[in-house]
Amino acid sequence: MGTTDAARILLPSRASALAEARRFVDRHAVQAGFSPLDRDEISLAVTDAVSNAVQYGSPAGEADTVEVRVMQEGPRLIITVRDHGRPFSPPTPSLPDPAAFAEHGRGLFLMQQLMDEVRFSRDDGTVVRMTKTRQP
Repeated sequence: MGTTDAARILLPSRASALAEARRFVDRHAVQAGFSPLDRDEISLAVTDAVSNAVQYGSPAGEADTVEVRVMQEGPRLIITVRDHGRPFSPPTPSLPDPAAFAEHGRGLFLMQQLMDEVRFSRDDGTVVRMTKTRQP
């Protein structure tokens, strides 16, 4: 990938699409020269973002789609995940109480800890934009 290369994939809104999203993003992370540790962190953040899109951002269920886009800008890999759900205001990042989140609820926190920057916006659904910068 060059300075401003971009790629996208449109996935069905179902849990089985998580593996395909991870493989798609990881191919680009490898091409961009990210370390195995950084790639693991990116993969976990992508898994949480796509999982949230499937679970909370797909009002039509499996009839909806989730878009994953990857763009490289110099040493930065920018991943966006777009769904069709109602926009929401993410909470301030904080370590969740394990008792309150026994089944789920750590994804937003993990994304914000694993990536260098995470932003949420609204565009006919929810868009999560995550950035990771490759270390020299």
